[in-house]
Amino acid sequence: MSRRPAAAAGAGEVALAFARRLVALDEGGARRGAAARLLGEMEPSLAALTIAALARGTNADHRVAIAAVGQALAEPASGLGYERTADIYAAAAERGLVEVTSLFVAPPAHRQWVPPRDKPDPRLARLTLGHKKTMARANRDPDLLARLAAEGEPTVVRELLRNAQLTEPFAVRIAARRPIRPETLRCFYESRRWRIRPAVVMAVVKNPYVETELALKLIPFLGAGELEAIARDGAIHPMIRALAERLVRERSAER
Repeated sequence: MSRRPAAAAGAGEVALAFARRLVALDEGGARRGAAARLLGEMEPSLAALTIAALARGTNADHRVAIAAVGQALAEPASGLGYERTADIYAAAAERGLVEVTSLFVAPPAHRQWVPPRDKPDPRLARLTLGHKKTMARANRDPDLLARLAAEGEPTVVRELLRNAQLTEPFAVRIAARRPIRPETLRCFYESRRWRIRPAVVMAVVKNPYVETELALKLIPFLGAGELEAIARDGAIHPMIRALAERLVRERSAER
């Protein structure tokens, strides 16, 4: 990646090349590591503008790249380093790039989860956690899957999201469930199958129990209509609404 000033290099072109390089890699740690390395090779100002361009992008490559960038920024010790991360944050803050600075923050959820006092499901009460995970991953019984989802155990839901029988409406119902553990909602972000589905992402972002940091990272996966709806929703964390409104303006300006 070039070290030229952002204005000369063209952050949009750099972002596109950045995204293409990450898409060519395998899912997971390889992309996160490459994102950290590529950002580390840039001047902080160019890195900030490149991340902003990725966040505003609307194609699949941009979405893959911004997910990897979010992971790299969330785990600076594993690649990018705290000093370079701080430099990029400062450059983004200086330019008012909310879509970038929001990736660095972790304010609390809009509503705090409290363990419910409901009695355990009698059909599931005697099952071990391992047994529940196995059933969630492979079972086809819709009633049983609904019961497992209702319990909301994060490790079980993570397996449930891998079940080929799980439909998008079912995934949306899980993501919209309230109350729900924040860790359970994080399973959707960790799932490459579901984190790119706008309806699922909307359900996660609009859930008051979602970690604000997580919602901010999911926002770029949404289109203009969804972003406008979030910006108008007074029940959503104000930082999430602000980022949605900013992305709507930025994407409109680029069109």
